[in-house]
Amino acid sequence: MMIGRIKEPFFRIHRPSAAKGLFAVMALGLVLVASPASAQEAGGVPFKAPVSVITLQKQAIQHTQTVPGRVQAHKVAEVRPQVTGIVLERFFEEGGMVEKGQPLYQIDPSTYKAVYDSAKADLLKAQAQLESSKARAERYGRLVEDRAVSRQDYDDAHAAWLQARASVAVADASVARAKINLDYTRVYAPITGRIGKSTVTEGALVTANQATMMAEITQLDPIYVDMQQAREKLFDLKKKSTNTRKIMVRLDYGDSQGEYARMGELQFSEVTVDPTTSSVVLRALFPNPEEELYPGFFVSATLLLDKAEVLLIPQKAAILQPNGGMIAWVIDRENKVQPRPIEVDGSYENNWIVTSGLNEGDAIVTEGFQRLRPGTEVEASQAALALAN
Repeated sequence: MMIGRIKEPFFRIHRPSAAKGLFAVMALGLVLVASPASAQEAGGVPFKAPVSVITLQKQAIQHTQTVPGRVQAHKVAEVRPQVTGIVLERFFEEGGMVEKGQPLYQIDPSTYKAVYDSAKADLLKAQAQLESSKARAERYGRLVEDRAVSRQDYDDAHAAWLQARASVAVADASVARAKINLDYTRVYAPITGRIGKSTVTEGALVTANQATMMAEITQLDPIYVDMQQAREKLFDLKKKSTNTRKIMVRLDYGDSQGEYARMGELQFSEVTVDPTTSSVVLRALFPNPEEELYPGFFVSATLLLDKAEVLLIPQKAAILQPNGGMIAWVIDRENKVQPRPIEVDGSYENNWIVTSGLNEGDAIVTEGFQRLRPGTEVEASQAALALAN
């Protein structure tokens, strides 16, 4: 009985030791499975980091700048009466097209017709007096030579003739003014365009040069697009458009409508900078025969500048550094990678435009940066990626 008591604790003491040995063997196996690279290196096979690469080639591109813009009417005319009177008739349909010189309204002309007729009568009277005074001055001119009339009588007759000429000129001006006012009783379209709603109806009283316009005409074809360009980008625009005689502009609605079908042309830029926004206004002119563009639309405008051949790299291939600079991983002849600082000058689609740090023919890593260190040997495969042309 005493021997049985001794053997039972003896076996309990040695079981944990066996378990520890088993756990040690399993842990060793896990280490070996989890470190294939170490096993390869231990076996003499160097590890090569798999990466995707592209070979840089110069690409023909067109420099562009994209700025926000707003559509503005080419011409806007506010129709106002030039004389006072009652509106008798309206000759247009609201919202329709009107041509320059087309009659729009008829204001009661009766009063202005009477004034015009009176002015013409005064002109006839002045002309009759002119003929009489002229004949008398000529007759006195002959008589004064024969001393049949005094010199004073001749001077009086000559002065009366000059006064009659002045009276004719005054009467003629009164006729012209009366004719202008009479013509103003019919209101004409000053420009060609689309007319809006009428603010007056038949029977309404209008006054000369009133503050409220009778209607508004807007010319939609062609049409302007005004763009806000940041001051610092204006210098870049000038630098990249030195070889472009006409800067063409492309519009994008910025929604499902996509791009506007017609190209516009940059007309001018303001010569002053807006102090509140630190921007300069650029203006482009677009054809708009179908009247797709309306004043007030917000659009995205792209300026097409000089064409050039440049080096492009995908934006994901340029690594931004903490100091703000950029690097690219370049593969050398020994199939090892080295980081190289680069400088860029803007972007083109999904690529950076490289100005220094890289050369044509360089192989650039585009994928697989995670395990790269300077001098790491890589196994390169061509990236399934094409630079934009």
